[in-house]
Amino acid sequence: MGPDDKPAGVACPHLTCTGCREYENRPTICRRFECAFLKARTWPVQWRPDRSGLLCLSELLSPGVWGAAVYELVPGRLDSTVGRAILEQLLAQSSFVVLITRDGRRILRQGLRVDTKEHIPRPHFAHDQRATESSPRGYSRPAP
Repeated sequence: MGPDDKPAGVACPHLTCTGCREYENRPTICRRFECAFLKARTWPVQWRPDRSGLLCLSELLSPGVWGAAVYELVPGRLDSTVGRAILEQLLAQSSFVVLITRDGRRILRQGLRVDTKEHIPRPHFAHDQRATESSPRGYSRPAP
């Protein structure tokens, strides 16, 4: 692993309670990462992860199957007004949404989106065929 790599699924040593302490010098994988808030570009500022307490990911996993994950960064935020609004938006845009509570429980919610267009997936939480033996179980190294 080079100095600019950060394996997926591994806690970042630069993460603090207020964000990245090495933001200006963050690894390439972090520079390329876009959460659902950044991808949408139209979500209200209150939905930003540091304000909502929820980190949302979304991507095309296979033709016609959109997946989303919502990580609860602050306890109770999934049940908040903002949390319910974000979930409603993601359910409308996704085939399914996985909610990951602060204590690690996973809740699967069926979404509404069915898409038959071909898209190139961006693997935030999908399996990458280039996973290595040294990758943590269940995680793969993201594409550069």
